Amino acid sequence: MNDERVDLLSEKLFNGTITSSERSELESWYADMGDEAIHVESHLDKIEFSNNLFLLIAERTGLSQRGRRPLFRYAAIAASLMLGISVAGYFLLKTLAHHPVTSSVQMASKVVPGGNKAILKLSNGQVVNLDDANQGQLSTGGREMIDKTAKGQITYKPLSGSKEQLGYNTLTTPRGGKFNILLPDGSLAMLDAGSSITYPAQFVAKERIVTITGQVYFEVVHRSAQPFVVMAGNQIIKDIGTRFNISAYADEKLVKTTLEEGAVSVTKNRKTIFLKPGQVGVSQYAGDGLTTGVADLEETLAWKNGYFRFNNEPIENIMPKISRWYNVDIKYNGKLPSDGFNGTISRSKSIEKVLDMLQRTGVIHFKVEGRNVTVLP
Repeated sequence: MNDERVDLLSEKLFNGTITSSERSELESWYADMGDEAIHVESHLDKIEFSNNLFLLIAERTGLSQRGRRPLFRYAAIAASLMLGISVAGYFLLKTLAHHPVTSSVQMASKVVPGGNKAILKLSNGQVVNLDDANQGQLSTGGREMIDKTAKGQITYKPLSGSKEQLGYNTLTTPRGGKFNILLPDGSLAMLDAGSSITYPAQFVAKERIVTITGQVYFEVVHRSAQPFVVMAGNQIIKDIGTRFNISAYADEKLVKTTLEEGAVSVTKNRKTIFLKPGQVGVSQYAGDGLTTGVADLEETLAWKNGYFRFNNEPIENIMPKISRWYNVDIKYNGKLPSDGFNGTISRSKSIEKVLDMLQRTGVIHFKVEGRNVTVLP
C-alpha cells in the first residue's frame, strides 16, 4: 500500500469505521513489515514488545527522519493490532517514538513476583507449609491422604470408608502467593494471592459446601444430587457443574461472581439471581443489592492465565492487585488521576516493569522505598 492508503485505513481503524476487508488489508501490510510482527500475538509482554516493534519499523523504513505524520501512522497500526492494546496504548507508543523513555522506577530492595505459596491447616491442627514441602505424600491428616503433585498442587483421597463428615481443612495463600487444589470431589480451585478456602476432607453431606475469601477460580465436577455451594462475602453461590470466578476481597467494595461456563445462582439476603455464561453478579461487600451485568472474561480471568489486564481501570483498583501479587504496601500522596488505564503485562515480570508501564502514560508516578510504594500524580 502507498502512504495515502495506509493513512486512510489507520484513521478508519481508530474511528471504528473500518470494514473487515480493509482491516485484513491493513493487517496483511503490517505482517509484511517483518517476522517480528507475525509472532507478536504469542508474545507474553505485548506492550513492551509493541514499543520495540514500532521503533524497529520506524528505523527500517526511515520514518523517524520524515516527520510526525508517518510516525503517527505506524504507531497507530502497531498499537491497534496488538492483543490487549487499546487506543490509550497507541498514544503511549506515539509519545515513545519522539521521546524515548527509560525506566524511572528503581527498587531499593529486590521484590520478586508471586509464586506457588500456601499454608494448609488440617482439621487435626497440623500446619503444613506447602511451598517448602516436597512432591509426594504430605500427611494422612487422620483419615485422608494428601499429596503434592509435580505441578505444585495438592490432591485429597479419603482413607476411610466411613460416611461420616470429616473435619474441615483450610488452605491459605499469602500476599505474593497462589496455589491450586483438587478438592476431595475432584473439583479444581485456583487461589489468587491473599485468598483462602475452607472445605471438608470428604464431601458426604447433601451439599458440597466450601467457604472462601479473596479470589478463587473454580472448575466444578458435576453432581446433580449434590450441588456445589460457595460461601463468599455474604453471598451464597450455587453451581451446577461449571467454571466460574469469585472475587471477594474484604478490602474491596464489591463481591463479583463471573460465570465462564455452565450455570450458577447467586443469593444474598433472600434475593437470588441466575447467571448465564459471560455474565457477572455484583454486590456491595457490606450492602444489600445484587445485580447482573456483562462480564469482561479476558480481564476477569487474566490473573489465572498469568497476566495483569487493565481495561479502562482506575489506579485505585489496580494498586491492590499489585500489592497482593508482589507483597508490597501501597500509599497515596496527592489527587489520583481520573484516567482509566489500559494494558496487558505478564505477572512474571518484575514490579519495576509493571510500575514503569503505568508511569509511562505520564499521568501517574511512583516512589518506591523497600516494600513501600507511594502513588503520586
